[in-house]
Amino acid sequence: MQCELCGRDVNKLVPVRVEGVEMMVCSDCAKYGVTLKTYSRIPKLGKKSIPRSGGSSRRIYRPKRDVFDTIKTIVEDYGEIIREARIKKGMSIEELARKVGIKVSTLHKIESGQLEPEEKYIRRLEKELNISLYEEGGEECSNQGSRDFTLGDFIKVRR
Repeated sequence: MQCELCGRDVNKLVPVRVEGVEMMVCSDCAKYGVTLKTYSRIPKLGKKSIPRSGGSSRRIYRPKRDVFDTIKTIVEDYGEIIREARIKKGMSIEELARKVGIKVSTLHKIESGQLEPEEKYIRRLEKELNISLYEEGGEECSNQGSRDFTLGDFIKVRR
């Protein structure tokens, strides 16, 4: 029999998972993977919580929070929103830049949509102009007609 990793002929092969692929390897190459006997396809749940005082020794498992649940997304027309709010307050671009603490040229690029502001500047702009620049999570796209979206609806093809 031949090891699927190093190609050596051996008498006994060991089933292991290497980089997500199940392979039959020799005992020397088995150290590069996880033995299938100890590997589980069931994902481990989050941290154990401390049981409440009440004599119950049962442990409660809570799943880990998804990273993408906390990511904020800036609205698509942030530059236009900032410009309109600044004009509505009667401020010049220089005045707003001074109050927020950024260069006039940087604020001009932000208003024209050429530059996406950093999170700290977004917070300052929101506070100064009393606006919201983040999209609300959980919104769904409206379907045109009754047809479902396909992968082709979301990608750009270079020709």
